[in-house]
Amino acid sequence: MIKIYFLLAYEFMKIGVFAIGGGYAALPFLYYIQEQYNWFSLDELTNMIAVSNITPGPIGINMATYTGFTTAGIVGSVIATVSIVFVPFLFCISIMKIINKYKTCSYINDVFLGLRPASCALLTSIALKLLYTTLSDSNSAFYFPLKFDILSIVLFIILLIPFSFMRKNPLLVIVFGAVCGIILKTLY
Repeated sequence: MIKIYFLLAYEFMKIGVFAIGGGYAALPFLYYIQEQYNWFSLDELTNMIAVSNITPGPIGINMATYTGFTTAGIVGSVIATVSIVFVPFLFCISIMKIINKYKTCSYINDVFLGLRPASCALLTSIALKLLYTTLSDSNSAFYFPLKFDILSIVLFIILLIPFSFMRKNPLLVIVFGAVCGIILKTLY
């Protein structure tokens, strides 16, 4: 169990250092953890994202807490949570004056110009993998030949429209999705 604690600390410190761009930037790292250690499945990763979205607090920290708990209980959740914020906290404290002094430096701006598309590419890659995992279900009564669940696709489109075009509150979309999931499972 001690080995898992050290691995949790190491992996979440790494996420804390390199997941630039907010909590969703942690998704490629969580996907890597899923493949490397098999602590959770892709379905559990999808659940982790959903739970992290509906619970208060920063999503990256919520995902760290959730992963730590599912992997190693309460101690694991504390280790993962502290680890993900430890290095960025120290970094922010120690470098704040330097950043303020050089915030107009073209090299600093150029670095962030390159980091934003890199972060977006990683997020898009993971989003496409999660989309496939979410929309494919061989246990569905409405199984499509291409391994896609028609009900999941319809629900995805119904939920995508208000969030993408009408700027509805994400919590409403999540709650509506949960209610629709319950209704669809009871009907079919």
